Amino acid sequence: MLPESKVRFGAAMCYLPFASVVAGLITLLKFPHQPFAIFHVRNAFALFLVWFISLILLALFIWVGLVFWLVLLVVSFKFACSAWLGHEKSFPWLSGLARMMPVEAIYSHLTGRDFPRH
Repeated sequence: MLPESKVRFGAAMCYLPFASVVAGLITLLKFPHQPFAIFHVRNAFALFLVWFISLILLALFIWVGLVFWLVLLVVSFKFACSAWLGHEKSFPWLSGLARMMPVEAIYSHLTGRDFPRH
């Protein structure tokens, strides 16, 4: 079953380069009961960390960082399209990092309530 369009839109917005944390937080707070949204919030937070690393690479090694940054731009676009279409896709190197994202703790800290279990 395809998630409703609001959830898909929130999940797709999680992959906006450099705005993924803000979009991810909004999506997390708005759709905490949606496993589809939480999956994409986790991926977006992990991808943001990789974006941050790419900026450091860009500052230290201009060509390596630039290539890495362009690859991440394509990956972000692919993830956004996948989320909009209602798919839960992840890259192998990103899924391990995404599973470690503490979205439950972030939700609890921001709202003062326990994270809803699915």
